Amino acid sequence: MINQKITVYSLAVILASVGIVYGLVAYSEYEDFKELSDMGIKGETSEKQIETSFFSATGIINFVLSAWVLKSGLRKMTPYIVSIIASIALIAIYISSRTVGVPIVGVEYYIGRLDIVSKVLQVVAIALSCISIYSLRNSKIIRVT
Repeated sequence: MINQKITVYSLAVILASVGIVYGLVAYSEYEDFKELSDMGIKGETSEKQIETSFFSATGIINFVLSAWVLKSGLRKMTPYIVSIIASIALIAIYISSRTVGVPIVGVEYYIGRLDIVSKVLQVVAIALSCISIYSLRNSKIIRVT
């Protein structure tokens, strides 16, 4: 039982950490937007606005997921499934943006430290979510028999 609680708390911390990382990325994009606006470069500013909005929303979603995981503990499987889907989707978007490109942004060639940190944290979130689902399923099997 203690290991299951540690897994839940660890996942909540990881998801909050991902939220913080995306908040930092959103702030960086906003700073780039302000700089481009001050220079009068209009073509890039709409891209920066979209990226700032996307990264801000992603950060907020991760904070909400963190709270949801803490609230539900090991009683519901849904927050873990949503965490897995969200993390896989963000990793897929990242890979797409670095290979084939995504609409509006195109292909990005820069891979920064925050990119690597966020992807590592998302892989850990996927693993902890899978462990939580496994624990939840096993605890239900034990209760039934």
